[in-house]
Formats: sequence, C-alpha cells, structure tokens
Amino acid sequence: MTLERVWLRVQQFAAKSSKKKTVLRPSQERLLHLLRDRHDGLAPGEIWAALAVTKQGAAHILAPLLKAKLVKRIGTRKTGRYLLT
Repeated sequence: MTLERVWLRVQQFAAKSSKKKTVLRPSQERLLHLLRDRHDGLAPGEIWAALAVTKQGAAHILAPLLKAKLVKRIGTRKTGRYLLT
C-alpha cells in the first residue's frame, strides 16, 4: 500500500469520527515512510533505532496508528513485525 492510500485512510478515519481527529505527528509520518519502503515490515528494534526513540516512545508512536488500522502487527510477540495495512 502506498503512503498516499494510507493518507486517504487517515482522512476518511478523521471524517468518520467527528469528535476526535487523527493528526499525524512528524515521528508517525517518518514511521509510515519507513514502512512504505520496507515491504517485509519492521521489527520493534528497527523502529526504535530508525526513529531514535525508546521502546516506550515507539509504543506511543505506534498506538494511534494501530488503533486507526493504518499499521498492523504480524507474528508472535518475540518475532513480530509491523506493516502498513
């Protein structure tokens, strides 16, 4: 899926939920760009390193994207990876 399609999904999601809009932070935009370029997805450690954040920081970046179903996790807790949906 291209980043443009993801952006359209963000806009549609924001339109559906009139009370709360999804606004991407710069770190979330960077993550979406990284995931777009990596078709096999990124492991959590790769996300921490690429964004220069802690494990907790990565969780804060990922949580809204997972909730909006822009990003999905595949694999087990130990071998999991994150992909664009």
